[in-house]
Amino acid sequence: MTNILMEPDGAYLCVVPARRPGQGQVFLPFEDERLSLILSKAFLLAADAGITDESIRVQIERGA
Repeated sequence: MTNILMEPDGAYLCVVPARRPGQGQVFLPFEDERLSLILSKAFLLAADAGITDESIRVQIERGA
């Protein structure tokens, strides 16, 4: 599990993997699963305007 700390209030953003396989086209072949988690969340948040998951949107907007 990895944690994401949001600024300016220091709230944690909870992002959990989908229960079903995604439609992703990128495979991250790292031996360390933690690095894959960190990078996948970084890529997700880098394109935060395209996030459609309501539970994530609510958390981001609450921290804005």
